[in-house]
Amino acid sequence: MTEHQALTKLIKEWHVTRRWAESFICEHLNLASAEDILQPENRGRELIANTGWYYCTHGIGVDIYKEGNRGGIDFDFGVDTLDSYKLRDFMIKQLNAGNLTKKHYRRLLQDTKLWQSTFESVYTET
Repeated sequence: MTEHQALTKLIKEWHVTRRWAESFICEHLNLASAEDILQPENRGRELIANTGWYYCTHGIGVDIYKEGNRGGIDFDFGVDTLDSYKLRDFMIKQLNAGNLTKKHYRRLLQDTKLWQSTFESVYTET
């Protein structure tokens, strides 16, 4: 798999995981809308009971993860564009969780110039 193909796959997985996270938030925190997590009474860093998942609200977004920065996703509500930083963070979380094949993402993780140029190339296509 080329870096281009790996990043294309990663972007698709980011969108799938975001949809999962929004549903997960609503279901496990009894919220009408995932964005309700930004209400003052829900803000902060909290363990989601009986799941092993944590959430941490920030500005207009939320970070969902497991201990050791494994799995999950960090995203902003009301923002449709994906930035390179959040996608890279997602890649690291997924690698830490064992959800990605390391050999396909190693060069992207190690070479920031390759990461950025590949991201810009792939993201303009999607």
